[in-house]
Amino acid sequence: MLIMAISIFSCQEKNPLDIDVSQIDTHVNFIRFDQDFYGNSPDKLPEIKQKYPYLFPPRTPDSIWIDKMQDSLLLELKKQVDSVFPDMNKYKEPVNDLYKHIKYYFPSFKSPDIITLYSDWNYMRRAAYLDSLQFLTPDNFLGVNNKLYKGIPMYIRRNLIPERIPVEIAKSYAEAVVAPPKANNFISKMINAGKKLYLLDAFLPQTPDSLKIGYPTNKLKWAEDNEEKVWEYFIEKKLLFKDGNNLDMRFLNTAPYSKFYSEEDLQTPGRIGQYMGWQIVRSYMQKNKVSLQKLLQTPEEEIFKKSKYKPKK
Repeated sequence: MLIMAISIFSCQEKNPLDIDVSQIDTHVNFIRFDQDFYGNSPDKLPEIKQKYPYLFPPRTPDSIWIDKMQDSLLLELKKQVDSVFPDMNKYKEPVNDLYKHIKYYFPSFKSPDIITLYSDWNYMRRAAYLDSLQFLTPDNFLGVNNKLYKGIPMYIRRNLIPERIPVEIAKSYAEAVVAPPKANNFISKMINAGKKLYLLDAFLPQTPDSLKIGYPTNKLKWAEDNEEKVWEYFIEKKLLFKDGNNLDMRFLNTAPYSKFYSEEDLQTPGRIGQYMGWQIVRSYMQKNKVSLQKLLQTPEEEIFKKSKYKPKK
């Protein structure tokens, strides 16, 4: 039995992206603009503007900001946010581990301060990396059953959870460093999305795929079990080199399911094209052994050719 256990353990493939980053120096600093601003006294506005000049466009009159400080809906939102996130200490370690992985691959990366602010009810705007500042919207991570999310479709609500904070920060950095696709066809858009997801593989090597792509486990299983069938559909319908927003809406954009126009559609995850692009990029990186920088510089159609991608059966 012992020999068998050792044999099984030795056959388990180690994730090559799960590297030792313990010696890399980074730090995490959360700056709570949301707590400084919402519910504060209007006479504190000049002081707040001085502290956060990058958040106050000069042409916006103070009356707009004062209205926001005292808005009853935003004050109710503040109660919910402060109850879930009285501080952000719990997230310093996982985000610092993320920063270490980013710096390993991008040595010039400097740990940005994380500014917390509200999203103005935009549930898709969860994080953004801009000009060496990291923005995070804690109102978008209150938990799937939070009362303020009533009426939001479940396919969106299931990702409004605290566990996704490191993922959304990683995504925002990936979106900042991955250039738009070289071509406008479907395969290029798929692989461009796959580049961003592969960066999450590198930055968050111990995070499960379901959390990285934002699928519930049953939807991820459908994608894994039907990879070959989906690929055959794309080939038979000659979709790979087609242009057009219709394919984006069917297979790339956030949606409750992907649209094959079949009876099985409701069982599928949305954004199946992103999932497929992810598998193509994984195949490319496995077969070509190039750096992340090289991956980002390589045109999507070249990645497709060199990936020698074959879907899992």
